[in-house]
Amino acid sequence: MSETRERKQLILDAVVRLYSETGQPVSSGLVARWLGGACSPATVRAEMTGLEDEGLIEKPHTSAGRIPTDAGFRAFVNRLLRRWPAGDDAGAAELAPMVNRELERSAGAHAMVRALASLLSRLTDNIGIILGPTWDAVRAQRLELHPREGRRVLMVLVLENALVRTGIVTVEQDYPVEVLDDAARFLSERISGLTVAEIRSGVLPSLAGEASREGRCARDLVEQGRDLFVDVEEAEIELNGVARLLDEPEFSDAAHLKTLIRFIESPRTIRDSLRRLQPDGEDGISVWIGAENPVAELRPFSLVSSPYRLDGRRGVLAVLGLRRMPYQRTIHSLRVLMRSLNTGE
Repeated sequence: MSETRERKQLILDAVVRLYSETGQPVSSGLVARWLGGACSPATVRAEMTGLEDEGLIEKPHTSAGRIPTDAGFRAFVNRLLRRWPAGDDAGAAELAPMVNRELERSAGAHAMVRALASLLSRLTDNIGIILGPTWDAVRAQRLELHPREGRRVLMVLVLENALVRTGIVTVEQDYPVEVLDDAARFLSERISGLTVAEIRSGVLPSLAGEASREGRCARDLVEQGRDLFVDVEEAEIELNGVARLLDEPEFSDAAHLKTLIRFIESPRTIRDSLRRLQPDGEDGISVWIGAENPVAELRPFSLVSSPYRLDGRRGVLAVLGLRRMPYQRTIHSLRVLMRSLNTGE
């Protein structure tokens, strides 16, 4: 990298960090002081003009100060992500003990989801949003059927990671034990290795045309016990830190405030947005900054998210904040939480 390019990166980093701290346009003199005399104010002014020409910073008005554009924040974040390969976070050792203590106090999935939202908000000074884990991505191993009195049958869906879902159904006719055994084998062959979502959308509809004895029994069972394959309750959502964010000066703009309130008041919008914006991989971090966000309601803000697993099921960790959120601290916090959850499984 050339000396000029490296100097521009240092100056852009300084503008991003200073603006993130203060929310005020950043002057060349302040950047020069931040850099500890590595560049003169005149050099900083010249390089800031170049950064402005590249669309990385801009003047919000006629003052001499500059603020980062979405492209400037993106360049800063991309360098952060390149410098932090998974498992090699500077400073993670300091956060991890506190995170682990907080998580150890939480027993059960609901308490864990609440603890995660609170931790994310405290660690980042922004809104922590947790989309609780669902069953949809968990893979099935087999289905067991156990007859009970009358026409009742206990259905046991055995999933990966020692997870089990059970339900008792009442079927339309008395089925001999051997027919139930054949139906259990029939269904197990169909569902083994598929996710709950794949079973619900593909296997269950395909049973409609089954004419064999075990096929008819299987169809009867899944029609009565459909809830076993359906995530009846929507994934839990927990938010924390809204009041903290509303203290920021940007929310003196009523439009910003209304946009945020509309978003957080709609659980469906939150669920759909987090599922749409989460990374594809198991350990990735996704960063959406301002206008680049495909979710229109979130374009005045930034959102950083990552997947996590709890009891073998997948959910989403997210931080919602202003475009000038502390990206370094936010990415640190998500990585530490992901690592702590993975270690605890």
